[in-house]
Amino acid sequence: MLNSVDRFILDSIKDKTVSGHWLSQTLNISRTAVWKRIKKLESLGYVIEKTHKGYRLKKNTDLLLFEEVEPYLKTNRLGKNYIFFQEVDSTNSYAKKHNLSDGTVIVAENQTAGRGRKGRYWMSIYKKGLYFTLVLKEKISVNHIPVFSFVFPVSVKNVITKLLNLEVKIKWPNDLYINNKKVAGFLLETELEGSELLRLIVGIGINVNQKEEEFNDELTATSLFIETGKPVDRKKLLGFILSEIEKNINNFDRDRILEEVNNSLLWKGERIKILDEGVEGILIGVTPTGGIRILTDNKILEFYSGDLSLRRES
Repeated sequence: MLNSVDRFILDSIKDKTVSGHWLSQTLNISRTAVWKRIKKLESLGYVIEKTHKGYRLKKNTDLLLFEEVEPYLKTNRLGKNYIFFQEVDSTNSYAKKHNLSDGTVIVAENQTAGRGRKGRYWMSIYKKGLYFTLVLKEKISVNHIPVFSFVFPVSVKNVITKLLNLEVKIKWPNDLYINNKKVAGFLLETELEGSELLRLIVGIGINVNQKEEEFNDELTATSLFIETGKPVDRKKLLGFILSEIEKNINNFDRDRILEEVNNSLLWKGERIKILDEGVEGILIGVTPTGGIRILTDNKILEFYSGDLSLRRES
């Protein structure tokens, strides 16, 4: 989105007024070319003051460009290949269609066909949430994927808790809830060869600065803005989340991840229903292999897929 010339201009006008003549001479391009670069930056949301003395940056863009996220990004792997769209059908779909390097991050301000689990529609609102996909080439067996997949909700939960002091719960298998309302969802898609994972595509959607009325009739959704009462810096949030995910991947500890999920498990100890199976019981916790245990009237059952619903006593 921004090339080296664009970045040089931004750096030059960040703290002082710089003449078009100086930029032209230094970059060895025409004054007209400088003007076109300024217009490009303005089209991306940068607010630039233009006077007879030259140009001065007054305000950064609120788009999630790499240059805006980079100050918060403490990674060696995630985001080194960073693809940005103002609009795309789906970041996961884009990842599946292209041969992208390990650690690629695809970020969109809006998705026209965002997807959740089981093909459900994920509502995106332009510049209000975080909608991004990670491309990972992990050397792990198929049997380890369910527990490894917990890395992503656990990482996002930890960052939200640390930055905003909110209590976040993990709804098995991989949604995040605050005050019994969904704030984030995860869509993991795998490409396998036999029993080995070739590529893991991880889609993450987080409701950040949406207001209540923007969810229309979706009564089970919330956002970080709704829960805190103030706008949240999306650039900082994204940079911290990518950094936390990489840290947890590099230091993957199966027992610790399972413990964190168990400690934050939504509806743990309450009566729930596995909608796909029609089974009701008390949610005990997650299994060592990533499933859940349900205490029914006469035995403990384990499930490895399905949607949960809370059953209120009448």
